[in-house]
Amino acid sequence: MKRFLPILLCLSPGLLSAKLKLPVIFSDGAVLQQETGAKIWGWSDAGASITASFDGKNLTTKATSDGSWSVTFPGLKANAKGQELKVTNGKDNVLVKDVLIGEVWLASGQSNMEWRVSNSDGAKEEIANAKDPLLRVFVSANAATATPQTDWSGSWERTQPDKTGSFTAVGYYFGKRIREEVGVPVGVIECSWGGKPVEAFTSESALKALPEAKGLLERKAKAVAAWDPKAANATFEKQKKAYRQKLEAWQKDKKGRQPRGPRKPEDPAVNPSMSSTIFNGMIAPIVGYGARGALWYQGESNANRGSATAYEELLGCMIKDWRTRWGSDLAFYYVQLANYRQPSTQPGIESDWVIVQDEMRRALKSIPHSGMAIINDIGAANDIHPRNKKDVGDRLARWSLAQDYGKTGHVISGPLYAGAEKNGAKMVISFEHADGLKSRDGGPLKRFEMAGEDGVWHWAQAKLEEDKVIVWNDKIQKPSKVRYAWAENPEGANLVNNAGLPASCFTTEPAK
Repeated sequence: MKRFLPILLCLSPGLLSAKLKLPVIFSDGAVLQQETGAKIWGWSDAGASITASFDGKNLTTKATSDGSWSVTFPGLKANAKGQELKVTNGKDNVLVKDVLIGEVWLASGQSNMEWRVSNSDGAKEEIANAKDPLLRVFVSANAATATPQTDWSGSWERTQPDKTGSFTAVGYYFGKRIREEVGVPVGVIECSWGGKPVEAFTSESALKALPEAKGLLERKAKAVAAWDPKAANATFEKQKKAYRQKLEAWQKDKKGRQPRGPRKPEDPAVNPSMSSTIFNGMIAPIVGYGARGALWYQGESNANRGSATAYEELLGCMIKDWRTRWGSDLAFYYVQLANYRQPSTQPGIESDWVIVQDEMRRALKSIPHSGMAIINDIGAANDIHPRNKKDVGDRLARWSLAQDYGKTGHVISGPLYAGAEKNGAKMVISFEHADGLKSRDGGPLKRFEMAGEDGVWHWAQAKLEEDKVIVWNDKIQKPSKVRYAWAENPEGANLVNNAGLPASCFTTEPAK
């Protein structure tokens, strides 16, 4: 995991010094976005005349009264040859070396996005062969702050054996696929933090406009108001003393589990699990950096925090917030939660995990220029972190290659529920991305459930008919609803399309 960034490093450079300065995102090895405009910014003396030179162009501007300035290089063409970005105010000079022009993507979310190549399947061979200086990742630190910051910590790293192991695995494999098919330099900016909810990555102003976020904001406000560092530290000292006593007692006979030490108290205003704190520390500093879009792998925390049924709204709020701040229709491709925990064996099981999965599916309709990688076939019952990150990155890339780069011939998704019709005692289910519907193992379709007018769920039979699925149960004469793969771990779910991509879970019920 990444180290926590001391808050002092995030203070506005303009407050620390009037010397010409650029944020760390503009450092040696950076990748700038082609075509759509590459914004460069920094700080200097108020009113200073600034000249930025790059790619044969010179742009000038003046620093505002607070010392901030920005310029935008329009219509840059992809260039695999490293160039120098020079910025001067007449007395100070900043030189950024080996800057490429290509495609830039943000990679955000919680631990499954933060997960490293070194801990993923096939890591040894992948790292040994990782020699592509035109695929670069901005490896960042963690930063949670009470107010929006202008800079944080990290560095651009080239794909080579001694660096690749520390890269976000999903972001790396996505970028590798884009490199292979588009053929231009690719930069991935990692801004993720394990175990954190979607609202932590969203600005406070955006959340205030979302009714579903009212309770989250009230919880944070109440915690901030009640925060007493002196009392919290006193309680912590008592907890540590009690822990030491328990540990000494356990060490005598070592019966049962070893006691766990208490957590050090944390100011809720900078708690990364609270709303907006990660936005403030890690997203705000890069707002406006030219990018094609964002990748998102998150949702596990919201499935465990009682906010599952609001996930579509919370995710949509964050995406709209980012797009508004960037002033761009950023592409947004996210990962549906994987299968996890012990497989269920009974129909009608309710779970916040599958509700978040379904909220993600529904979000495809409400969030334009988006896509979802379905991965309910590569999870693990006893591990929330599937080690197969290559397929995750590849499935995200399918959406982008088709929607952003015009690459034809790609099946971009597994089957997605499109509608249901009653036909006597049967339900006829139609899908998008349904070419060549089949069962993965060649056997009967599994994990379909059906309920009659009494609302009780039963396992159902299902068969394929002209790229549709016919669902029935011999004991149900008046079906009312159908579900598929509706479980944390729907073992046996086997509906796929001709590309072998799995179908998403779904229910014919309206959203909860």
